[in-house]
Amino acid sequence: MPSEPKAPIRGRHLDALRAVAENPGGLRHDAYPTVMPILQELGYVEERPTRGRTSRRAWHLTPGGRELLLALGIRESAEP
Repeated sequence: MPSEPKAPIRGRHLDALRAVAENPGGLRHDAYPTVMPILQELGYVEERPTRGRTSRRAWHLTPGGRELLLALGIRESAEP
């Protein structure tokens, strides 16, 4: 059974990926609530506990998310 091709990432999805990339400590879990589950399903982000507060979770880039950003010419950090 062939898998469906991945649609290009754009709009709100791209904004969310950029936001995760700009927050290396993790993007708060309630950010982009409709977009992040889709990016997680595509393998671009993952949920992990935040430092020091194991009851809270944050979004982090996966290696696949980093590769996508590089392919799109987007740096992981907003720092110069």
